[in-house]
Amino acid sequence: MGIFIIAFIYIFGPLLLLYGCKKLDWLNKFGTVGLAYVTGIILNNIGLIKPEMKPLQDVFTSITIAFALPLLLFSINIKQWSRLALKTGLAALFGIFSVVLIILLGNYLLKDKIMDSWKVSGLLAGVYIGATANMAAIHKALNGNAETFILVNAYDILICIPYFFFLITKAQTVFGKILPSFKPLQSKVILDNEVDDFDGWDSYKGIQKAGVLVPLFLALLLSGAIVGLSLFLKRFFPADYQTAGLIISISAISIFLSLIPAVNQIKKTFQSGMYLIIIFCIVVGSMADFSMFTTESLFLAVFVALVIIGSLLFQLLFSKIFRIDTDTTIIASTAFIFSPPFVPTVASALRNKEIIISGITIGIIGYATANFLGITLAYFLR
Repeated sequence: MGIFIIAFIYIFGPLLLLYGCKKLDWLNKFGTVGLAYVTGIILNNIGLIKPEMKPLQDVFTSITIAFALPLLLFSINIKQWSRLALKTGLAALFGIFSVVLIILLGNYLLKDKIMDSWKVSGLLAGVYIGATANMAAIHKALNGNAETFILVNAYDILICIPYFFFLITKAQTVFGKILPSFKPLQSKVILDNEVDDFDGWDSYKGIQKAGVLVPLFLALLLSGAIVGLSLFLKRFFPADYQTAGLIISISAISIFLSLIPAVNQIKKTFQSGMYLIIIFCIVVGSMADFSMFTTESLFLAVFVALVIIGSLLFQLLFSKIFRIDTDTTIIASTAFIFSPPFVPTVASALRNKEIIISGITIGIIGYATANFLGITLAYFLR
């Protein structure tokens, strides 16, 4: 009976978290992903999670990631990339390069202090080029340790909080002393509906309507077909790389199918994918306990801080050399370090609505490339 109760919490727990974040502004500041980890950790540490539930946890983590990836990637618009302004494209390129470069440096400095630092490097590439979903996928691809995954997330949240407040308060003034100011594009106007559509990415309103639910169910079936095909394709990868091959196959096929308008325009696929990611986060959180926070784990915090601060410094250097403006640099850092949902908030703080589309596009590039880059980087450092 206990297993069924826990499975019920795993499946429907995100509903309560999402409702709470929508109704309570102070709760929303923590975000559903962070709250999901906390919920899982509490479930484990109050004794609700028993050792015999490990197989159930493994099933949930595998299924949620496998089905979430296609749903998340269906909504990307690769054609939009070809319309990127040069400075936005350069900001995306330099942002990715900066993250990879500082991770290589951090791994070299800390590999003797952190167990499986090559896996940690892959996780950091996933979350700081893409988002939590990418890190979760890479975690599964590398057969990572659940406690390490939780620790990286915990330190990421703790360190990112002050950095976020810096971005929305002083960053424009500080960066403006070394970078050129943003010049509005007279020929391009960001329409309100474009912004509203993006803001809707975290909205589940209307998902129960037949016109949304039926195509979404078909998208879920398509996701299942992609997973099935990818399970077949992974057999062609070497034995030690088959899980990584599975994630790569799912990502590649999903991105290819996103080019089809009928797939790309299905509503609420991104939200549905994120719902599965929230389930994943609750489950992973329930696989860890408070004893994992030790003095030895502080080296993980050092690695996380090094990547956040170091990648920013490198990005500032590249922006200075190639004369990328202040606002574009800030919004690129926001898209990579925090992911696209934070872009409108930072753009509002910058008083620059026009920069939103650049930030969203940079973030989408991160979503689409992070799995490949994170897995490749990890095995390169192995």
